Amino acid sequence: MITLHVLKLLEDEGYGTIDTDLFFEEVPLDSTGKPKQGLWIVPRASQVTPRNVRVQQFDLYSRYTNKLTGSKKLEDILDFFEQNSAKPCVLPEVPPYSATNYTNIRIIPLSSIENVGTDENGRIVRVISAEIRYNKLKEN
Repeated sequence: MITLHVLKLLEDEGYGTIDTDLFFEEVPLDSTGKPKQGLWIVPRASQVTPRNVRVQQFDLYSRYTNKLTGSKKLEDILDFFEQNSAKPCVLPEVPPYSATNYTNIRIIPLSSIENVGTDENGRIVRVISAEIRYNKLKEN
């Protein structure tokens, strides 16, 4: 569930709004039955570490009507991750879904932007990958 907290961090940093153009694990359909525009985060399997540090990898996908918009958003987020990867942070809570406290967070980019193809509506889908290293404290 830590990836939901990363989505909240992106919202707090001005990269979009959860459930409007930032989505958790899927892109919902709009009123016409087509996938919405925006970014969505999907966790990936990651190694389990023996110590107190946990690792979670994730992919962040973009799908926009304007192909430059998706690239620019992912590029800006990659820059944000790179600029902040050396200094640990705390992820925000996501009320009412999660009150877990994640501390000593480092989000490390793992890939540059990749074009993964065109969807059935002719929209280009792109992806970046990153890794979260963190400590998990008790849930409230």
